[in-house]
Amino acid sequence: MKSTAAIIHMMVITFVIIGTNHLTFAQPNYPTNPENAQLIYSDVQNFVNAFENLNHTSDTITVLNKYYFDVATPGLKEYMVRHKLTPVLLKTAIQKNPERYKKISGFLANQSSFRPEYKKTLLQFSEVLPSAMYPPTYLLVGANRGIAQASKVGQLITITKVLDSNEMLKKLIVHELAHFQQAIAMGMQAYGSLYGKPNNMLGLCLREGGAEFITFLVLKEITQAKTLTYFQSNESELKSRFIKDLSQQEEGYWLWNSIDDLTTPQLLGYVIGFKICDAYYQRAHNKQIALKEILSMTSPDTFLETSQYLVK
Repeated sequence: MKSTAAIIHMMVITFVIIGTNHLTFAQPNYPTNPENAQLIYSDVQNFVNAFENLNHTSDTITVLNKYYFDVATPGLKEYMVRHKLTPVLLKTAIQKNPERYKKISGFLANQSSFRPEYKKTLLQFSEVLPSAMYPPTYLLVGANRGIAQASKVGQLITITKVLDSNEMLKKLIVHELAHFQQAIAMGMQAYGSLYGKPNNMLGLCLREGGAEFITFLVLKEITQAKTLTYFQSNESELKSRFIKDLSQQEEGYWLWNSIDDLTTPQLLGYVIGFKICDAYYQRAHNKQIALKEILSMTSPDTFLETSQYLVK
């Protein structure tokens, strides 16, 4: 059974594994005023309606189709395509963990209190990145997988793994919103191509680290908080290992292969990327220019050298 941390990590990484393969569309035109950002949870409402109707019938597939899939928002439709979500998969997930899905109605009831937190978070984001663009955030119900990612229609965040943590939900929203700004800064197609580029361990760590750095500036904490604590206690040794692994492009210990290895800290690449971005930022005379360079960074080697992080 995976730890809670592993589940949260799964939510954070899916954007890069799956989402960027689809970032090959024209530059979007979303609001630049955070007050106009949309938090869309009608799919959650539809799921609750479906779940309640399951009490009155044994025909689960028909109910899920009628109340959830057939009335899907653009966000859920995008998610269904990306993750092959079907009524059969969702039915199986509900049967495996009915109590978890039962709690979704309580999550929905608390949305009126979360909306002000969401707006406050985006206002904080705008203070860090005044020129940011704000795609809608879709809250979704998936097949008991924790997934957060950017897409051409907005942020897609499944809520089954964060039902009890508004703080983690906010961090995921900010992390993915930071990825979206990276994609805007570089151009969507150029950004998406980074994740299919061979021998790009450093670039991947810096992309994730950049999103973590923005998250830290906004919320004073990163998504990989537990891994950061471990990293800071073993920083010298981990720096040495990173240099060695980077020379051989051995990314398994640092990136997504680490999720299933419960014997080692997970996603250390996110954290060392965060530390490199922080070093780059601290050395910069003009912090706003440094932020733009973190978002639009196209030469990982030059960026790392300029940061001077590994030579300290």
